[in-house]
Amino acid sequence: MLAPGVRIEGYEVVSILAIGAICHVYEARAGHGAWPVAVKVLHEVWCTDEEIATRFRNEASVLRSIQHPHVVRLFASGTLPSGAPYMILERLPTHLARALADADGVLSPRTAARLASQIATALLALHGLGIVHRDLKPANVLLDAHDLHAAQVRLADLGLAKVRSDARGEPIAAGHVSTGGSALLGTWDYMAPEQWIKPKAAGAAADVYSLGVLLFQMLCGRLPFVADEPKDLMALHLFERPPLGGLDERTPPALRELVGRMLNKVPSTRPAMQEVLGQLDGLR
Repeated sequence: MLAPGVRIEGYEVVSILAIGAICHVYEARAGHGAWPVAVKVLHEVWCTDEEIATRFRNEASVLRSIQHPHVVRLFASGTLPSGAPYMILERLPTHLARALADADGVLSPRTAARLASQIATALLALHGLGIVHRDLKPANVLLDAHDLHAAQVRLADLGLAKVRSDARGEPIAAGHVSTGGSALLGTWDYMAPEQWIKPKAAGAAADVYSLGVLLFQMLCGRLPFVADEPKDLMALHLFERPPLGGLDERTPPALRELVGRMLNKVPSTRPAMQEVLGQLDGLR
């Protein structure tokens, strides 16, 4: 772990923010009174794992290629003397998972549509670059304020993103990652049906589905599908109709219908992200 006072790219580490299974995240500052940043460092245990280290560097490469108001901003990236890769990112005060817990899980339709619209804008920008997020969930939606009525979204954590070439055919990723066809990629509660069956083939429609799950959660205060065992959860996502009856009378019919279409089992029957964005903007 990095000790307070260690300097990286002109930033001085202040404290540890989070210890995850893959990375440590620190708060750092460029100087006294300067706005803090987040320094994300791959845990030394994983530095020799080629797939994980490549995914970390790919995330930095993707963030470097996109400058978008609703995608977390990358300031710098590199490798520490220890060999651990790092990213220096903008520091946000909270994330949607914490905000939902503080709000008892249920948001007004207007607030839910506003936040989902910002997320859709970010995903649409990624899709335009041939990037599929594949791991949309509340903890990966950062917020610049605790007040959900005013907060602006920053989409984060592209470590599982599916990265293709950019519009000119140039590679965006720093390296190639080959994943077995049967390897599950994503967070189970939010994974589209195709991610359970053919994760490597999942495209932009998988992000539409995950956003539909998240939108349902914001409106209803719970996930559409819940099970104790992975095989049971998979069956629900694959075959069970979404419980739209759980959305109360405050939810406009148009929003209820949109959520239902986003949660369609067949990718080709879901609305495109551009249509999702247009409908959400009309409901804000």
